[in-house]
Amino acid sequence: MAFDIIGAIMVLVGGNPILVVFLVSIIGNMIPFFPVPYLLFVITIASGFPGLGLFQIAAVSALGASIGKFVSYAVGYGARRALSGRAARFDSFRKLVGGSSFLLALVFAALPLPDDIVFVPLGIIKYSPIKTFIALYSGKFVLTILITYAARSSQGGLEDILGGGLYVSILSAIVVILVAILLMRVDWEEVLVEGRRGMTRRLLRGILRRNDRSKKQSDLSG
Repeated sequence: MAFDIIGAIMVLVGGNPILVVFLVSIIGNMIPFFPVPYLLFVITIASGFPGLGLFQIAAVSALGASIGKFVSYAVGYGARRALSGRAARFDSFRKLVGGSSFLLALVFAALPLPDDIVFVPLGIIKYSPIKTFIALYSGKFVLTILITYAARSSQGGLEDILGGGLYVSILSAIVVILVAILLMRVDWEEVLVEGRRGMTRRLLRGILRRNDRSKKQSDLSG
């Protein structure tokens, strides 16, 4: 089945397997909440064209996957505009999560799991599109290079990992909805302020404890 589809696409693009990898990777990531096992097609090409370098395949596939997955980011960005009255809360949440957003995006992009649950919320909080793309590309590159290497080594056995299904799609959509509700309902500005207050209290306590220790040491030495 995979060979038939790839064969049809290759006829359309003039028999260029790298272009097939690029197009399949874009299409396989464009539809939010319904993961298409595009990596199975990439694996088929990697196995059927041993002359192609794995880094070349991974680089092209990661680029296509990142372009396609940006649709999920755009969905979140559009949802933010529709919920413009709560923009302040979204901005506060972005400040609260800070640099962990990049790490989270990178990890989910590098795993064969539905990653819309991360990239839709990143669009909602208006996270940097450049950083989002870098995290996407890096994660997808790592995922593709590992999967294609394993495929060439084992020649199969990866379908169960990469398959996906209706239940997974429904679950990922539910998670995204719950995250969006959480972003809207919680006053993240208050959480941010309270968090800073808590940090200030801990710093003050640490300073006071150090002063007490210094006094005790000076009394003992005296």
